[in-house]
Amino acid sequence: MVMVTTLHRPVLVLDAGYQAVNVVPVRRALTLLAAGRAVAVEHDEAVALRSERTSVHCPVIIKLFIAVAHRVYRSLRVRFNKRNVFARDGHECQYCGATDSLTVDHVVPRSRRDHEFPEGGPTTWENCVTACLSCNLSKGNRTPEEARMPLRRSPGAPRGFMPLLHREADHRWSERWRLYLGG
Repeated sequence: MVMVTTLHRPVLVLDAGYQAVNVVPVRRALTLLAAGRAVAVEHDEAVALRSERTSVHCPVIIKLFIAVAHRVYRSLRVRFNKRNVFARDGHECQYCGATDSLTVDHVVPRSRRDHEFPEGGPTTWENCVTACLSCNLSKGNRTPEEARMPLRRSPGAPRGFMPLLHREADHRWSERWRLYLGG
């Protein structure tokens, strides 16, 4: 089980000019390293990945041997998923600020059907927020207004992936990534 978790850890990807361009799982980073398309800039000394013939430390930051057009990455849409919702919201409940037992809450519940949402509340950036389990259960099948639980921030789609990189750095690899993220 440790191996599966390790292979999914985030690795910061830099281009040839040491500019952050992406975050990939360790598995993809190892593929880029083995193919000679990247070099490890920093690795985790405490975690070694072993095979029958070799052992490598788990990469934390890799650098590609090519330059990447940054305007392409700034304009990319960020994929909607639980991890990115948590990153957008700074890994904090948007009702009370808690950081434990986080879930994704639909602001307009999925079960609510009306003229505006005939299918119920959609699963979109604009309708989903990070909520602790306690707040999510307290809110139940109500809107924040009905539950008298105001949101700390209005939900919306992140603009580009750089803000999410900064939040991932705060949450996972604060000191190591921050140098390359300019923060």
